[in-house]
Amino acid sequence: MTLNFEQLQSVWNLHKKLDDLLENLQFNQKSLKETLEEVFVFLKNSVSIAALFVETQNEKLINTVFAYGACDESLKLRAPQLSTVNKIVTFTTPGAIWFGQSIDVDNHIIGTIAIGIKNTNKHIEINEEYYSTTLNTISELLDTYIYSKHCSSIKHSMIMGLQEAMADLDISKSLFKAAQILYQSIKFSHMLIVYTDKEITTNSRNIKYIYLKDNKLINDSSDSPLPEIDRCIRSTPNFLTISPSDLCKTLHLNNVAVSYLTKGIDVDDSIGFIALECNHNEKISILAQELIQIFSEELRQRLIDLNREKNNLRKYFPNPIIDKLITTDDYEYLYLSPRATEIGILFADISGFTKMSEQALESPERITHFVNRWAKGVVARVFPLGATLDKLIGDCVMLLFGPPFYDKDESTIIRHMLQASKQILKFTQRYLNSKENRDIQKHPDFERFGVSIGVNFGKCVVGLIGPNQDLTAFSSEVNKTARLQGLAKANQILVSERVKEIATKDCKANWLFSGKQTAQVKNIANPIDYYELVTKKSQ
Repeated sequence: MTLNFEQLQSVWNLHKKLDDLLENLQFNQKSLKETLEEVFVFLKNSVSIAALFVETQNEKLINTVFAYGACDESLKLRAPQLSTVNKIVTFTTPGAIWFGQSIDVDNHIIGTIAIGIKNTNKHIEINEEYYSTTLNTISELLDTYIYSKHCSSIKHSMIMGLQEAMADLDISKSLFKAAQILYQSIKFSHMLIVYTDKEITTNSRNIKYIYLKDNKLINDSSDSPLPEIDRCIRSTPNFLTISPSDLCKTLHLNNVAVSYLTKGIDVDDSIGFIALECNHNEKISILAQELIQIFSEELRQRLIDLNREKNNLRKYFPNPIIDKLITTDDYEYLYLSPRATEIGILFADISGFTKMSEQALESPERITHFVNRWAKGVVARVFPLGATLDKLIGDCVMLLFGPPFYDKDESTIIRHMLQASKQILKFTQRYLNSKENRDIQKHPDFERFGVSIGVNFGKCVVGLIGPNQDLTAFSSEVNKTARLQGLAKANQILVSERVKEIATKDCKANWLFSGKQTAQVKNIANPIDYYELVTKKSQ
């Protein structure tokens, strides 16, 4: 039996009014319980239903029964069967006839629904098709509404979980926890998370990754690299923008979805990507795509924050020190807050730089290039020896030995400072004689160009200081070190008496120093005694 015009008009009016009601309830952010209560009242007045039964997940994603009107326990027992049918079914309970079906979205069942009509006469049988059509109309509107509630809850739950996971100070553990949260909603078979940061000292990208299969960590580049990935990283000019097809070939996968993580809108400025393959090559749903986007955005922000933090620390420390700092709770207070302590201080300055820059280096760009290349070369050689970069003052590098952990004894600090001094001297001589400095080599005073170094050990106030919270040290000992460097000639290393005493008494390595010299210097009341580091006795 088909519906007559009056019945069709009734169903059409029901659809329009219920749609408007749901839109209004959604706009006013009513809970699912409040919404279904108002829907029941509306249906009771509009189409004379006696009861409304809905079983689905609530906002906390907990399976919940919402029953209004003449619902009894027998209905609750029958309700699970509705989720297994693909059409409207009818059944009776004492005093009512029911029309029920599953609630599904894109063939994904999200609950069941039934409406009950009082069974008082034979009129119900005549209108069975009408109530079936009515139920179908109600279900079509409610399934979208309920699904949107579920999606919002899933997204909110995922965002909260990801934020908690991303708070882990260990980035690898953080990413693994985050991937596990995503797996609760998207059963991926393979996932590769690639991330990177930019190193100031080398201007290169340090690419890291974790690889998961069926939510189990298979490879972490930090301790168990994946050969296929490592080979691809080395052979691909910009691995961070690798195409999905090339990635499939590398990992021997069939269908990979890739989400690139960028600092802005340019893919070439990528800081990582997420590659994901779902089980059985299933088509990724719209919700899954949205969840992947949420996951990507949370990861992108975590990496941006991490890179910003690490690049700030790279002004002073090498990567191993940075990795230890950022995986320590409250590291700024523990290790970088100002303190008075004994540390090593080293000043290294290009001798004759003023004459060189005025008479040999032809432009500001050339001067900048020279200083940058020299300073980066110095830093690269002294960082492995425990040096901290305090600052670059023109063509002079100020280095500290001791911060941030202050876990080395004085003899070790002295040994490292003297080794660093020799490294700086050797590198500077080689750099000045390199092909890129032929313009400097033509200068008549080229033989007088070099590096002058002052080395000291003494008490300072050291830590994050000043309006910009820069890591620095100050005291009379810092001033004394600067004066030592000022006394040094090209390719000469001058050390304080304290450094010489510790080096000759306590250091494992033996060092040779020239005899004591004394000089009166600016802003220091008493003359200072100093020595020249010549060479190791063993050489």
